[in-house]
Amino acid sequence: MNISNNMLGIMIGGILPALLYGVSIIAMKAGAEYKISTSSYLMVIGIVIFIVGLLSKQILNFPRTPATFAGLGFAIASGALWALGTTLVNYSMVKFGTPIAILTPLYNMNTLVAVLGGMLLFAEWKTVQSLPVFIGTILVVCGGVLLSKS
Repeated sequence: MNISNNMLGIMIGGILPALLYGVSIIAMKAGAEYKISTSSYLMVIGIVIFIVGLLSKQILNFPRTPATFAGLGFAIASGALWALGTTLVNYSMVKFGTPIAILTPLYNMNTLVAVLGGMLLFAEWKTVQSLPVFIGTILVVCGGVLLSKS
């Protein structure tokens, strides 16, 4: 069986992370049920992320890629934005008991921001089929609207 690089990229960078993110949200909700504070939650996952980063540097950093100041700046921005978003999701679960069945599709409308950013900032409109992207975007919006009313 010969799997193309494109399919490997989709499986490794899309399907597996989707499963991991989904299970991580279930773990977040379980922690909220046991009343872990949002700040404690963030500190613990920060430590875990640091450890995973150290391990992945040893495993995945071939060929050796140097860290640039610009790259580090974008990593800091990404981490800060992710942490703030995660803070709000966790706080919503802990403080208001908001169901993950409603929250998850709503915050996953981040897909729209990422798709628009990829298309405009990185000119990905040149290399992707626009019609499926447009249809998928419409479905994401419809799903978010439906769930916000439940």
